[in-house]
Amino acid sequence: MKAKHSSPQHASEPLLEEILNLLSNVMFPVVIFLIWSAMTTVGTIVDQNQPEQHYYDTYPLPIANAIVRLHLTGIFHSVPYISLVVLLLLSMSVCTFRRVIPKRFPKDRAVPIGNFGLHAAVAAGADAAVTSEAAERYLRSRGFSLRSQVIDGARWIFGDKQKWARYGVLVAHLGFTVIAFGVFLGWLHGFSGQVVLYRGETAVVSPANLRLTLDTFTAQFVPVQTPGGVIYQAQKFQSDVTFADASGTASRAIILVNHPHITQAGVYFYQASYSFAGHLQVTQRGKVLALPGTEGRLQPQDAIFLPGTSRVIEYGTLLGPTDPSQTPAGVALPASDEYAIWIFHDNIPTSNRPVLLPVGSSIDVGDGYRVTALTPTPSTGLTYRYDPGQSWVALGCIILVTGFVMALFFVPVKLYAKIRAEGDACAVEVAATTTKGNAIYEDEFAALTTGLAHALAAGGGAHDEDRVKAYA
Repeated sequence: MKAKHSSPQHASEPLLEEILNLLSNVMFPVVIFLIWSAMTTVGTIVDQNQPEQHYYDTYPLPIANAIVRLHLTGIFHSVPYISLVVLLLLSMSVCTFRRVIPKRFPKDRAVPIGNFGLHAAVAAGADAAVTSEAAERYLRSRGFSLRSQVIDGARWIFGDKQKWARYGVLVAHLGFTVIAFGVFLGWLHGFSGQVVLYRGETAVVSPANLRLTLDTFTAQFVPVQTPGGVIYQAQKFQSDVTFADASGTASRAIILVNHPHITQAGVYFYQASYSFAGHLQVTQRGKVLALPGTEGRLQPQDAIFLPGTSRVIEYGTLLGPTDPSQTPAGVALPASDEYAIWIFHDNIPTSNRPVLLPVGSSIDVGDGYRVTALTPTPSTGLTYRYDPGQSWVALGCIILVTGFVMALFFVPVKLYAKIRAEGDACAVEVAATTTKGNAIYEDEFAALTTGLAHALAAGGGAHDEDRVKAYA
């Protein structure tokens, strides 16, 4: 006896079949899609591609730890996120060829009419040729496109109505494929980030090969009445920026809130935030000192330490018309800008309330030091984004919605009609199927078979007027 050996090809077939069955299982893409949707939601809510310290400054400590340790800072460019998209595409492709196409596009073939949920029998007094002609004429008048065949001595008529709606699921799959392509293109070549510029400062956006310089910044505010008093909200703020590309070519741009600026390379710049930083000058016996904190970028609770002493100047806030949003609710807005500062000596405040120092004024703080309030320094926060796949994602969404509309709001019908000669007469059996079950087409099918019976009874020779009356 010869021993039987299984070839590697036959050994791999069961495993391949199991993989294909898994990919074509309806629950598999559903679970993958839910995970992908959850990751997309997290990536939308959580700021992406920011320094680690940004998350600790923005979120509570437990949430910041979770974001950093779970690597949720760059979801859209992560390998797991792209892998989910690839799995979805692979699963959809397998489902399309193994389930969708065979189910939605059944072949024209002779099948037992009684096996269909919607079926009926109609008597005809003419021979098969006349009956077939009358049946085809009537069915075409009802909007069916027909094909006829002779199978095993019987005449078969196969018809479709709104067949194009059967492509709805395929169109939706195509739409998701286009979206996935756009996501992948954005992951491959896209970038995003944020830059903070103070007036007159220049920063480099390396991915875009651009140098940005903030020329001026302006803001407009409106008072809002609240239970705690009047507060001021920014109504309009804009940055006047100079862009310089790698070749040194410069261009000016005005970036308004809710009105992004788009460079020639397709990089979007958004006006995201702003601030007016405090600016204090420190002198000792008339000499200006370049101390840390005197650069004009003071934020609340920033401090200036005076050398050789235990004295500290802590910046509080700006009060005044330049940025009234910093004025606490219920506090009267000063007519001119002034800083609220604290002066500490040996870690003890020298006053029981903040010192209000108008811009342009000076105050002695002891040990020969004098502090002068200078004009606040405006700064702007610009976010930038480049996504070459954005247009593809938009196109994919349109295709996806079109596919859903085709699949959900239209009913494609496939018709089977079998005409079999029985002596001098014929027996006609009719059946119909839809992609949405039998209940949705029951009434129309009953009307169709009733009209077909009248058309066959007339032998195909009835006038249109008589046919309409009979059908009604």
